[in-house]
Amino acid sequence: MFRYRFIIAAMFLINVTACISTYVPPTPAVNQLFDQSYIHQSIRLHQQNNMNYFPTGHDNVLYFLDMGMLNFYNGDSIKSNELLSKAEIALENNFTKSMTQYASSFILDDRMLNYCGEDYEDIYLNVFKAINFFVLNNIDAAGVELRRVNEKLAVLYDKYNKLAAQLNQTAEIRNTNRKIRTERIHFHDSALSRYLSSIHYQFEKKYDDVRIDIQHIYAAFQNQQRIYDFNIPRFINDLYQCVSIKTPQLCLESRNAQVNFIAFAGRSPEKKAKTYWIITQKNRIIIAKKKNGSGRMDVIPWPGIKKGYFFKFSLPYMQKRDNTIKKIVVLMDQQSFKLEKLEDIANIATETFNLKKNMIYLKTIVRSTVKGILAAEVKKGIDQKKIDKKNKTPRKLSFGDSLWIESQKFMVDIAMDIIEKADLRISSFFPAEAYSGKISVRPGSYHLKIIYYDNRNMPIKEKDLGKQLITLGGLNLFQSSYYGVH
Repeated sequence: MFRYRFIIAAMFLINVTACISTYVPPTPAVNQLFDQSYIHQSIRLHQQNNMNYFPTGHDNVLYFLDMGMLNFYNGDSIKSNELLSKAEIALENNFTKSMTQYASSFILDDRMLNYCGEDYEDIYLNVFKAINFFVLNNIDAAGVELRRVNEKLAVLYDKYNKLAAQLNQTAEIRNTNRKIRTERIHFHDSALSRYLSSIHYQFEKKYDDVRIDIQHIYAAFQNQQRIYDFNIPRFINDLYQCVSIKTPQLCLESRNAQVNFIAFAGRSPEKKAKTYWIITQKNRIIIAKKKNGSGRMDVIPWPGIKKGYFFKFSLPYMQKRDNTIKKIVVLMDQQSFKLEKLEDIANIATETFNLKKNMIYLKTIVRSTVKGILAAEVKKGIDQKKIDKKNKTPRKLSFGDSLWIESQKFMVDIAMDIIEKADLRISSFFPAEAYSGKISVRPGSYHLKIIYYDNRNMPIKEKDLGKQLITLGGLNLFQSSYYGVH
């Protein structure tokens, strides 16, 4: 019995000590400053909150992603790329290390593992690095980042399929007579990444490569309708129709300058937790929404398990944030036109999270059951103090002794609540949506403004880009961001 208590105590201490020097996520004050577009102040406060945090291991990916995106919005492209590059390296290192631990241990809480990122974070950090490189006029480096997006998408399914196969070989999963199946992925191409890539290739006059990117965007809207549940931008559809019947050069070359716009709106999803119950019966466990068994969701075989245990557990899910932005308009001197939605990053965050949802589900249930039985054995041992060992009859205990025994059992329950919670870690500052637009104008100097409107068609944010020189054959790419809170 001492061994059981030692294991519970060790798990509790590991969880507590793992959190002593971890990253402090953005506080409500930081989020409020950010939502009100006080980016510099939000960076300063966030840095102060993490003054004693040294970004190694456990949550370094979160720190690098959050600070990298904050500096992106602050217009510091060099600093942003430095931090996003560190995030990318840490993501790869943490994934390799954490997945080894993930597959080998059914005791470790997911929150104890090094954060290895959500897949959409790993994909879109390259998109924003590319935009930073465009700003820095390093066109070739931007192209490298956009090709990295395609490479990561190509191996996304295989990454988790391999891990699922490893988990299915473990004794714990085999004991349930249930296999982890990787969900089918409906995300193979990013319209945003392909659009930026087409701008890169058009600048370099590689018109056939532009055609390929436009065709990929069109295919994304046709074949990934769970993600792209809105109409393809008209200018992209028109360009697709043109390159389908004419040579790309005829469609793309012009005597006028081509001006491209990207505007980001809203904020990426948060992770929340839902609580469920494991109810054991002979040789099986019931998964239900309530302790009394109502809202039954699943029945999992578990040979050898006894009837009468009740364990609480929680699972993470993605929840989209409110976004009040419904329209974005560009003003070029006296001319105006509306940007069109190109990418729903929030949809993609949810879709890629679902890829590993089944894995999280079954592994959490196995871990919660193993820990729950362990805790029940500890509490059973504590209850033995109420019994006289010689004659096997109840002992007469003082009020203080009875209170102490019940307190120990209560402490076991508290410890289990602490060491068995859903992992809700996620970065905070990726946008929710991307809008795009393209216009052909005579070369020259234009005053540019980007205006964000809410669902009442009221302007709530105006970004004045000032006078901009639009050149024939130039990149002519302009971007802005607003987070949908006012």
